[in-house]
Amino acid sequence: MSTSDIIKYRKRILNGAIIPTTIWLAWPIILANIINISYNLVDAFWLGKVGQASFAAPTVSWPLIMLFYSLGMGLSFAGVTLVSQYVGAGDKLMARKSAGYLIGFMLMLATTISIAGFIASPYILRFMGVPEDVLPLAIGYIRVIFAGIPIAFVGFAFNSILNGIGDTRTPTILGAIASGVNVVLDPVLIFGWWGFPALGATGAALATVTSRSIVSVIGILLLIRGFRGIKIGLNDLFFDRAWLKKVAKIGIPLSIQQSANSLGFVVMMSLVSRLGTAVIATYGIGIRIIDVIQAFTWGIMRATSIMIGQNIGAEKYDRAEQIVYRNMILLFIALSLGAAFIYVFRIPLITAFINDPIVINEGSRFLTTFLPSMPFFGLFFLVGAVARGSGHTVPFTVISIIRLWALRIGLSILLTFYLGFGALGIWMAMAISNFGAGLMSIAWMSRGTWKRRVIEVPVKTVIDKTIEQPINGD
Repeated sequence: MSTSDIIKYRKRILNGAIIPTTIWLAWPIILANIINISYNLVDAFWLGKVGQASFAAPTVSWPLIMLFYSLGMGLSFAGVTLVSQYVGAGDKLMARKSAGYLIGFMLMLATTISIAGFIASPYILRFMGVPEDVLPLAIGYIRVIFAGIPIAFVGFAFNSILNGIGDTRTPTILGAIASGVNVVLDPVLIFGWWGFPALGATGAALATVTSRSIVSVIGILLLIRGFRGIKIGLNDLFFDRAWLKKVAKIGIPLSIQQSANSLGFVVMMSLVSRLGTAVIATYGIGIRIIDVIQAFTWGIMRATSIMIGQNIGAEKYDRAEQIVYRNMILLFIALSLGAAFIYVFRIPLITAFINDPIVINEGSRFLTTFLPSMPFFGLFFLVGAVARGSGHTVPFTVISIIRLWALRIGLSILLTFYLGFGALGIWMAMAISNFGAGLMSIAWMSRGTWKRRVIEVPVKTVIDKTIEQPINGD
């Protein structure tokens, strides 16, 4: 098995200039996030032309779907940690085995979730109080999505493996192709063009599953043939207990964090909904603006996670610490500038969504209150990258749950409904939760307890001796 690709990525990640390497890894992830947003936007665009009930079907389904997805995403992050640390340590055998183990494990996990979700989702949707005109459409939509979860999870695993190596471009290219297929299939399957039956909301779900299967199928074929120095066979899919314990230790806290976030945002939406249509619209506009910023933040975070994982795997702890501090400064400055830009142009930005004086006034108040906390939100995200890359995920999970459930939801209830601040109470709670999470994250990161790897490498092996020679030094 050729290791030239692993050498190329590993050499730059272990020795390249920190900020340029971060940007080199991050920009494809940022683009991939923007592409991923297109799935729901395209579905919403076409289903909105069918009717309100069809438009509502994905809306009521996705909070439930994300609760199930959270488990797979958390464990795929654990896969990134192990692959990246083994690559950093120069252990190509365990990097390959971890890749195969992750594929096999995700298939098993996804099959279980798929069956459970397919059976239970109609009962859960009824319990959620989904209106009767939306319910059958939502059931049809969500069951197709659950049936496709094994395909989606294999795609998560493939992307995680390549990210662990340092390849962030291939997943983005495949994601762009899949998104293009989704754009074409959506109207065909929703309206029944070209002789296909008109499936409505179910057609949108089928288009999503079909397009996302492209990443999974191509990914598996590439790994079977050998790609980026990783080649897996059938035997590599059967994971052992030691590997599973590592994945559980790293991934379960992340899955809990993701699930708690998904549920927490459902609760936040219910709090906002009590304050009227104008506040709901303001919150929706604010979240969309934040999502754009978060696409950038997420890219820097994933890039940092990859760099931390490989450098800790190589036991280059001083460099790992430098990566954290320099990327903190990068993200803090970038988000400060982004927040200043949004503040200056807040009125035109809000008007682009809704030209309503009440919403514009409330939106301006929301952004004025929230934007100063954005750089601290970035620090929280970046320390999340430290947790994922190092494999020490429990402290970050605790901080994340405190941020959302105690500071954001708890303070929203206190300030809004007990102290009479109204909508301003929610905007204040959102800002305070970011300040608090950022400061707690820095405090944990500064302790340095994350600077130890979670893998065992019995014999120090280096893939290529030239790898230790710095390139483009800082």
